Amino acid sequence: MKTSMDPHRLEVYSETQRARIFVGVLTFDPKSQIYTFEYDRAYLKRRAIPIGPDLPLRNRTHRSKKNKLFSSFADRIPSRENPAYKDYCKEQGIAPTEKNEIILLGTIGKRGPSTFIFEPTYYEEPIGPLLISFRKQLDLTLRDFSTIFDLNYPTVSKMETGKSKDRNTANLIRLFISVPEAALWCIQLNHRKTNSQLAQRLHRYFQSKVD
Repeated sequence: MKTSMDPHRLEVYSETQRARIFVGVLTFDPKSQIYTFEYDRAYLKRRAIPIGPDLPLRNRTHRSKKNKLFSSFADRIPSRENPAYKDYCKEQGIAPTEKNEIILLGTIGKRGPSTFIFEPTYYEEPIGPLLISFRKQLDLTLRDFSTIFDLNYPTVSKMETGKSKDRNTANLIRLFISVPEAALWCIQLNHRKTNSQLAQRLHRYFQSKVD
């Protein structure tokens, strides 16, 4: 199961010793080559401070000039002339030749002297194909899959056809795929609800993943 950093979207938070507050989202449109920053409505209702003078709070949405990152964000990216630049990149797992400013902000520009923290966002494989592949790998019917993992059958069925994107169910399925211990625990909890031989087979399968 793969997750990849979204090269066109970045979340901004304000972090203090007591709390972390969502500030807004920075996006880049490859077609128009324009950056957009949008403050979160709840953040604007607080006694908030702007990210920088070029992003005043009187406007919720700000759009940049073509292919021109807002200076409040650009200032957070270290200079390539900095002798430690390559070390910064290595520490964050990116190439020193990386030019995507959204990726640079979410890695080497993530933290700075202010309270504002830049967090990369990630996108995942669609849950439908992932679910079908996992279920077939386990050789389970939809009904058995739903029973053994204690999931809502109609929701799981709709997920396979792309008619449901229930986030809680999707997160559970991704958990069972990624963490065999979680799947094993669920099977042990629900084994009485299904065929004993099926439960034993699944138990052996996931136990081998744990071992």
